[in-house]
Amino acid sequence: MRMIALLVSLLAIGPQSAPDQRAVVPDGTTISAASVSGFDIDRLSPGLRHDIHALVGTPLKQERLDQLIARIEEERPRHVAAVRTVLDPDGRARVVFMVGERGDETARDNVNSRYIVEAANINGAADDEIPKGLLDDLHALVGKPLDSDQSDRLQERLRDELPRYDVRRRIYRGSEQGRIRVVFELTRRGAPTWLRYEPLRANVVFHSDQKWGSYLDLGIGGRDIRFTPILAIADGDDLVEEYTGWGLRFETRRIGTRRLGASLEWTSFDPDWRPRTVDAVAADPSLPSLYDTRSTLTPLVKFAFTPELTIAAGVGISELDPLAPATSSQMANAAIGVLDFDKRWDAGRAAQRLESEFRVRSGTRTLESDLAYKRYSAQASYAYDYGHHHAVATAMGGAASSTAPFFERFTLGDTRTLRGWDKYAIAPAGGSRMVYASVEYGYSGVGVFLDMGSVWDQPSDRRFRVSTGLSFHAGPAFATVGFPLNTDNLTAVFSMGLRIGETKLRW
Repeated sequence: MRMIALLVSLLAIGPQSAPDQRAVVPDGTTISAASVSGFDIDRLSPGLRHDIHALVGTPLKQERLDQLIARIEEERPRHVAAVRTVLDPDGRARVVFMVGERGDETARDNVNSRYIVEAANINGAADDEIPKGLLDDLHALVGKPLDSDQSDRLQERLRDELPRYDVRRRIYRGSEQGRIRVVFELTRRGAPTWLRYEPLRANVVFHSDQKWGSYLDLGIGGRDIRFTPILAIADGDDLVEEYTGWGLRFETRRIGTRRLGASLEWTSFDPDWRPRTVDAVAADPSLPSLYDTRSTLTPLVKFAFTPELTIAAGVGISELDPLAPATSSQMANAAIGVLDFDKRWDAGRAAQRLESEFRVRSGTRTLESDLAYKRYSAQASYAYDYGHHHAVATAMGGAASSTAPFFERFTLGDTRTLRGWDKYAIAPAGGSRMVYASVEYGYSGVGVFLDMGSVWDQPSDRRFRVSTGLSFHAGPAFATVGFPLNTDNLTAVFSMGLRIGETKLRW
């Protein structure tokens, strides 16, 4: 893309052309040469290459050149094209088609800067919606060569002054050769979405101690309604248990009003217990019982106080089939409450996001639960991006009753938390208490992190563990090498995989 800008600049200052020559090459001038700059002409279709070469020796017609530009952009939709004509001393014209990648409008802007602005308009919004000072600056473009920087600033000011509109800048031919029209097209955005769907967490991950696992969910639907099939295969990245199974979630983000929504999720999973977990349960009778199948139905109602602040309430009805065939199943039915805050700030190249959540689950006899317990959890994450720089800080904490079932117990030491540790070495049966914090900084996909946290059961003493390492990110793909710090066994832990879903504040 820089090469395109260089070629255009060289053409613009060549000894054969003055800054205003583009406007004085009249239609009918014989074309002496036709070429393509910034793009390999052999990548165009044979027919299009033929028509470009066929320009030589014919009278110049701007309409014909515009048609060829349209054909180039039609064949190469990821590129943008522009044309420049240069009057040679012998009275003939050279034609150069400049092609650059779309998104880097250098080629087109270099050409457009040689045209006189005939008119500048705003379409899609009434004049009384636009500040007078902005309109005055817009009209000041007329009668001068196009200043791309000034035009860009006007576009940003329109976005700031009219946040309900999407703003696009378009350049059109004027009423005569050498003149253009600048049009800012405004499109009113739809009503903002106040309620968010449950974040998708589709992933396939590998942990050097815990091996492969995946959780696949696929959202199917539109703006206000979504169905999500769920498939888990040996997923052991978030709970004590490693589980396989399937489920389905239905969500709506609008029930009469954009503030009110609901969801209903059903899942059925078969846990696979690690030997360390089985041994820990056998050695400690105070730990909850293991189970063979976990089936859960979770209806929730959601309400948005603002687009950033939402609350949800509902119940989780879980049936736990025992490992021993002669034992009856247990019900772990809990009332659920969730308070969620999500805020974004964007300013030029800088972007910030804050996410926080407080969640309560209370197993109660009122819901005919065999297990009575309470579980509280809170987490907050802050992300800051500036160009290629990326920083994330995360904090979490939680507490649960000792009678809480295994899927409610806390763990640390996986592909996301305490990277460098194995959760089955830290707490093979999880814990009823947890605190955790992490900071990570990255540049262009390569990062460094520091994790620290503890998971334990009361009245046992808690032990803080610390790890550090390197992370690598390329879109949804990631790899991490973590090292435990406060241990005599300094062994690297490797993890990698794909995180395809809309997980919170992922890189």
